[in-house]
Amino acid sequence: MDNKNLKKGLLLGIFVGIAWGLDGVLMGRVGLNSIFTDKAFALSQGISETSFSFSPLVTAFFHESFCFFWVALVLLFSKQLKHVFYLLFKTKKGKATAIAALVGSPIGMSAYLLGIKYATAPYASSISVIYPGVGALLSYLFLKEKLSLNSVIGIIISLTGSFMLGFNPTGNMPGTFFKGIMFAFVAVLGWALEGVIIGFAMKHIKDEVSVESTPQQLLCLRYLVSMVAYAVIVLPAIKGYPLASNIVSSGLVFKYALIAILGAFTYLSWYKAVDLIGSAMGTALNSTSALWTIIFSALLFGNKITPTLAFWGIVIVIGVFIFAINPKTLKNNK
Repeated sequence: MDNKNLKKGLLLGIFVGIAWGLDGVLMGRVGLNSIFTDKAFALSQGISETSFSFSPLVTAFFHESFCFFWVALVLLFSKQLKHVFYLLFKTKKGKATAIAALVGSPIGMSAYLLGIKYATAPYASSISVIYPGVGALLSYLFLKEKLSLNSVIGIIISLTGSFMLGFNPTGNMPGTFFKGIMFAFVAVLGWALEGVIIGFAMKHIKDEVSVESTPQQLLCLRYLVSMVAYAVIVLPAIKGYPLASNIVSSGLVFKYALIAILGAFTYLSWYKAVDLIGSAMGTALNSTSALWTIIFSALLFGNKITPTLAFWGIVIVIGVFIFAINPKTLKNNK
């Protein structure tokens, strides 16, 4: 591996961890607005009880929609946007990505933001980063993919850390804490299944070897499908359009637009990092977002870092590193 590419990839990977951690903290902070936390006020504004309880699904709609807009803008300037629609409507590969996106975003992203709402960002983020390990476990069970010894050890460590963090909290926890932890685990399952579905589809699609697609194009497709699913299915189901209208009229929409820049470029940077240093190291560095969420919550908003949160957060990240990085590969790259 070229030293220049290695350094660039490591810097991008570190940026991804920092940016995704900050993204979660900022989404959680905007979620403290009275329209999301004061039920009496929300109801007086014409917001239904259902949409108030599931308000993160409405904010997820804005986050994913703006992420699509920013990524689409990048592809438009690089003359790749048209190919996104070709992939979606004309190829099996694109349709598989669309189906996986329905699991990964409306389910995974919504559950993640519900986890932040009910259990706070540091806890939800720390648990959510174990999804690559869970995905590998599901791939082993359903796709018969092999697991190395270090993968098994890493999965066990990260799952143990998640269990201890989720069910042995310390400090002043909100009354909805365990509800939030359950949503965080649903997010893990959603994102893990997204990878398994794509893995299954690509394994069985043999007649589209010549179909070219970049990770950026597939990411744009994912955000597009997610945006449409929220707009057509999720928001009507929870009567969320009055809340969405309030978010626009109150100006909160601009905050989500800015946060989405961070979210979109986090994913774009992650794909570039993976291209430079490989998916193993990219995944490992991405998992550091759990620690950055804890740090940003404390530095920006004064949240207390308890010893339990810090210790098990670090254990989870160590577990992901052990799972993702093969020692033999590292030796070969030296």
